[in-house]
Formats: sequence, structure tokens, C-alpha cells
Amino acid sequence: MIVLCTGCRSGFGLLIAITAARAGHTVYAGLRDLETSADLVKQAGDLDVRPVQLDVTDAEQRESVVQEIIDEHGRLDALINNAGVALGGFIEQIAEEELRRLFDVNVFAAWALTKTCLPHLRASREGIVINITSMAGRQAMPGLGGYAGSKFALEGITEALRHEMRPFGVRVVLVEPGPYQTDIFGRNRRLAKATETEGGPYTGYMRRMEQLVEKMQSRMGDPQEVADLVTELLVEDEPRLRYPLGPGVAARVWSRRVLPFEGVERILKRVIGF
Repeated sequence: MIVLCTGCRSGFGLLIAITAARAGHTVYAGLRDLETSADLVKQAGDLDVRPVQLDVTDAEQRESVVQEIIDEHGRLDALINNAGVALGGFIEQIAEEELRRLFDVNVFAAWALTKTCLPHLRASREGIVINITSMAGRQAMPGLGGYAGSKFALEGITEALRHEMRPFGVRVVLVEPGPYQTDIFGRNRRLAKATETEGGPYTGYMRRMEQLVEKMQSRMGDPQEVADLVTELLVEDEPRLRYPLGPGVAARVWSRRVLPFEGVERILKRVIGF
């Protein structure tokens, strides 16, 4: 298959590119800055991984990469929308420009790239769109409302797209990772600027959330699990819509399925402590 995957500098994207290429696929690995391709190139070795300049928020780059793929292969079989950013902060703390940037990357860019790719995916006899969202797209947590909102939005778009693509034979799938050890908790970790203000109404709550994240670090999963799943889905004839995975995710999915919101709320209050 000819595969386009975004956000391949590190984390899920890098591992997906390597794992899919190892399975025999040709992978165009999108990077916001092509100069950051060293780790990807090193790990790829002789595998058919082709780093490409792709800032997903740049319309010209989106069009250019897709056209490059079509010019070289005459087809595109799979799009993996992995690129994304996170933002911590309570809703009142998030500035408008911060929220807009979050949605630009996580929602609008994924929608726009998908729209560009769809004519070619329809033409493929094995087309698939895999959107990497998050368990935050199914359950919003305090201090992550903006991020959850962007993932909820992408989940809604993806669900509708699945219905719309069914007549054309294009498979549409959501992969919903829970906590995994990636740069979203390290180099790419971002907090709203207002969280830096001491003495505000949320200072104590933010410290509590920071402590929970630190405690969670030791229990995070191996991101290779996500790469393995995505690679398997590329050739799955009849995939489900949603694939949640990761430490503690099964319990969260179960609680959402069998408990009313008030029950889930009580559990979260006890776990989080506020």
C-alpha cells in the first residue's frame, strides 16, 4: 500500500512509519520541519520510508505532498492523521488564540488533508483513513478541556465520514490511545500561559493534576502497541469504527458504557480529588 502518515518526527508517527514500512508498505512520513528527520531516517534504514515536508496547517504543503505521491505512484491507499498537539489548562485559563491553534492542528488540518486525499482513496480498491484521536475524545477530564474538545470534534467528523465513505468502499477508523509514553508528555507538553500565574483560583487544582500526571508516568504503555495496531488495520477488511487501547482504558470504556454520567463523575471525583 501507498501510505501517508503525518506527525512522524517522534512518538506514534515515527513508530507507525517504521512498522508499516517493515510490513511492506511504502510510507510517506510527514514532518513539520524536514530538518528534524534524523531519527526517522536512522531508524528506517533501508525500509521504504520517505520523509516529506508537511506542516499539516499549510494548505500548499498538503496539496504538494499528495500531488507528489500521485505523480510517483499514481495512487494513494491510506491516510493516517496522527499529527496533533496537546494543551493543558482549565477552560477559564485558555486564551482564544491557544484554543484556535489547538483546533487548527487537531481538527481543521486533519479535515483539510482528508478532504484532499479522499478522491484518491476512493479510486483505490483498498482505501482507508485512520484518525489517531485519544481517549480524551470520549471522556473529558479537568484541565484538558480544550484538548478533549478538539478530539471530540475529530471523533464526530470521523464517525460521519465513515457513513459517507461506505458506498465508496473507503474504510474509516478511529484509534483512541490512552496514556502512552510519547513526547506529548515531554518535549511537546504545553500548558496555557495563564497557568503560570500563581495564586489564581485554579493553582491548587493544577498542582493536583500535575501530581497525577507524574504518578501516571510510570504506568504508561509502550507506544509500539499503537503502531502495531495501526499497521494491522491497514489491511483489515472490515475494521470497527473505534479502537481504544492502553493502560486503564478498558475500565474507562466499561464505565462509560454501563454507568450514568453521575456515576462516572463520582469515580473521577474520588480519583482526582476535587
